[in-house]
Amino acid sequence: MRNYLVFTIAAPMASFGMKYDPGEWRNSSNRPSKSGVLGLVAAALGIEREEQHRIDALSLLNFAVRVDQPGQPAYDYHTAQVPPHKHKRRFATRADELAVAKHELKTTLSTREYRTNAFSTAALWFRTGVIEAPFSLWSIAEALKAPRFNLYAGRKSHPLMLPCAPEVVQTEDVLAAFTAYDVATAGLAGLQECYFGRESDPKKRPSATVYCDVEDPAAASSTRIEQRRDVPESRTKWRFGVRQEAVIAPRGGQT
Repeated sequence: MRNYLVFTIAAPMASFGMKYDPGEWRNSSNRPSKSGVLGLVAAALGIEREEQHRIDALSLLNFAVRVDQPGQPAYDYHTAQVPPHKHKRRFATRADELAVAKHELKTTLSTREYRTNAFSTAALWFRTGVIEAPFSLWSIAEALKAPRFNLYAGRKSHPLMLPCAPEVVQTEDVLAAFTAYDVATAGLAGLQECYFGRESDPKKRPSATVYCDVEDPAAASSTRIEQRRDVPESRTKWRFGVRQEAVIAPRGGQT
């Protein structure tokens, strides 16, 4: 048995970036990434972007997400003026970029993908062998109830729509943790109806796919293992590491 922190991530619009890509196409995954969820937790705890040591401490946590509703894709088209890349030239702000001589500015084009009415349930738990940590699952839960900074689903223009409703449950694996969470948060059914209609009762919804770190015992029932580059390594260098993720398909369903 182990403790799991489980909470809701729901937003009218969301952007779940799959990788940093400054090119013409910026797509969105069907689910939150580990780095995105840890970033949300960092915001709730009041961790500043410059506090790399506090951000690093979040790597003590394992992660899983259940995609209750992936949402519908939506797109918009962007044009932006940017200065040309030159060796050893760096810009600290957008204002610095636009301060470049007008004849140097170039135009970049990009299409960005979003998700509308996305609803997921996330779970966090400590990695095996972790004895001490600068925070507890309970302290994170309290922070999610009263976050220091605003919480977003990928972008500042995408605030959450429903309460995170965090709960710490003790179960044998993450699948059981999600089930226990559904029971503990039955009072959210009225709010969830805007997403699921008459199927707001978790027992009546179609089964959802779960994606979890392979360390959890539930990974033994996975249909496949995938690699995701969403482990935050350096906020200043925008660098992410690779992790192994177990895909647990619903019974009788396809992912």
